[in-house]
Amino acid sequence: MTEPLVQMKLLYWCSIWMLFLTNSDRTFKSAQKQARVQPQHERLQQALQQYQQLAEQENWAYFPDNLCLQARDSNAYVLDLRKNLRLTGDLPLPEAPLSAVFDNTLTSAVKKFQQRHGLRADGIVGYETVQELNVPLSLRVRQIELNLKRWQDFAANPVQPKVFVNIPDYTLHLLDNSQKTVWTTRVVVGHVGKAYQTVSLEGLLSYLVLNPSWNVPASIVRREIIPILKEDIGYLERNHMSLYQLQGNQKIKIPAHAVDWQTADPTRDNLFVVQEPGSWNALGRVKFIFPNPYAIYLHDTPAKALFSQGKRAYSHGCIRVQYPDSLAAYLLSDLWGKPTDIQALWRNTAPDKIVRLPEPTPVKLGYYTCWVDDKGILQFRRDIYQLDNVVASEPHL
Repeated sequence: MTEPLVQMKLLYWCSIWMLFLTNSDRTFKSAQKQARVQPQHERLQQALQQYQQLAEQENWAYFPDNLCLQARDSNAYVLDLRKNLRLTGDLPLPEAPLSAVFDNTLTSAVKKFQQRHGLRADGIVGYETVQELNVPLSLRVRQIELNLKRWQDFAANPVQPKVFVNIPDYTLHLLDNSQKTVWTTRVVVGHVGKAYQTVSLEGLLSYLVLNPSWNVPASIVRREIIPILKEDIGYLERNHMSLYQLQGNQKIKIPAHAVDWQTADPTRDNLFVVQEPGSWNALGRVKFIFPNPYAIYLHDTPAKALFSQGKRAYSHGCIRVQYPDSLAAYLLSDLWGKPTDIQALWRNTAPDKIVRLPEPTPVKLGYYTCWVDDKGILQFRRDIYQLDNVVASEPHL
């Protein structure tokens, strides 16, 4: 064997060994904890067997869309409601015959059912709760089967800490080595319209940007801003936006009145709109970057009121985070159990300031409408993008 070849092999194995040493603590802890945590696809397999048995019994009751049931009501629908919630385990098995009275026990069971389906847990059986009750058990079985395959694919990836966003659940989770949730927050995801949906993808988050500018995508300029400018030429200035045009290799700032907005096209005319940093900025105070083909990223937002809503599909595809300060504190710490004090960072008012993470962190944006949580509770969510329907309609091979 020639000496250069020997040196190359030595360098290769030295680099592999250094990579092992760098990640040995994570790998060791992962191996320790992985044995104690039941993977999601195994939990769902058990739920699938339960729902298959329930579907075979054909004892599921259905309700009128306009039905409303609440505490102290008494009728045949209350009896059917009790039967359904007994089947799903939301209502404890009774020691006495089923009652047709909507009592406190049934109210608690309804709240549990609502929580499991991502609904507001008010204990009242209204329109949205009825919609979930009227999903046939055969479709629930299919929903579990579809998500079982998704979670099996999830388990095939390396077990390591990651930022995980479940799009239909409107939540972000920091997962540790064992894939348990260290911290979670609400998010706003892409609108249900095809052009704005948040895409399932994986990436590597390596830095965040403080006090970001917003380079408005050409699609938003075309669909939303230009129609406004046709009627209101002062829109850009009021919203702290500047207009630029690419002339040769230079991006030149131009006034809004210099463009004929009746015929303008941002791509053809090389027009760019940039919103300057500040409290008005659509990205808020920070954005989290993980390069991907769709230019999707996590970011702050001034529109905080949306986080109080149950359905949170309002963005143009990027993901708005309810508590970005806390997310940054976790990501900038070596140990997620002890978030870094980052107050000094916010005092830096420099625009577009890049802050590197101690090490890149994997990001997973996924679409899961069914799972079993860490408490062993089976969860269902609405198929907001109709992706379950698309998969379910495909021919079985």
